[in-house]
Amino acid sequence: MKTVDMKELGRRFKLIRQHLGLTQTEVANQLGTSQLMIYRTEKGESILSPLLLSTILFYSKSVSLEALFSKNFDIEDEKVFDKNYALNSIVKAKLGILRDDILAKLHGVEDDFKKDLDSAIELL
Repeated sequence: MKTVDMKELGRRFKLIRQHLGLTQTEVANQLGTSQLMIYRTEKGESILSPLLLSTILFYSKSVSLEALFSKNFDIEDEKVFDKNYALNSIVKAKLGILRDDILAKLHGVEDDFKKDLDSAIELL
């Protein structure tokens, strides 16, 4: 079982790019960078965070982010390129963030409510 480090992520970017029939230059043009930077990204070399995020966003239009970051990534798995699956993984991630945000706000309200009740009890 592989971990998803930069080298592995770069390998996956290359496999996806090739599966989509794109050259490094075509991807570079889409991302507003050089072919050399795409080459370095695919080799897993250190890259700038904005380029990494742009590359992930670029490939997320065709590939499920869940599959991209899965420990068991398989380029031959049909679900990897299923647009509904890719969209679902993005929606799932956004819903998770929304859930965490709402729970944090509710926790804050709960704390405030407890403080108000404690203050009321102290007044009695």
